[in-house]
Amino acid sequence: MTNEPEWRDANPETADLPNKGRTVILCLAGGLALGVLSFVGMRIRPVGLAVGGFAFFSGIGTLLRMRIRRQKANVKIAVIITVAGFLMLAANPRFGIVAPFAGYFLITGAIGLVVFGLIKAVKIAWDLGNRS
Repeated sequence: MTNEPEWRDANPETADLPNKGRTVILCLAGGLALGVLSFVGMRIRPVGLAVGGFAFFSGIGTLLRMRIRRQKANVKIAVIITVAGFLMLAANPRFGIVAPFAGYFLITGAIGLVVFGLIKAVKIAWDLGNRS
């Protein structure tokens, strides 16, 4: 279906635009979700433990499935989910010196994802404006 002339992009310079747009949306949505879940999870412990545990174990499960099937497509995403789940679990029980750093890394990661998504969006808009 993609080889048919009516489905091809008329401008070859914008052929990879859907992939770039998907990256922007994933960064913005992931950053906002991580920020909200981290904030709520650190304030309400049972929610934080449930969300952190789910994220950690689903990330580990995804990594194990990719290892068994020899896939390398979503390793970065699975690692990010696993680390975010672990940090959310570490931030909740408030044990020792680990909890403040875990919360800091969660919020910093959320802000970083949103900023990275906005930068990518501006870069895509800038590139499209220069091609016109």
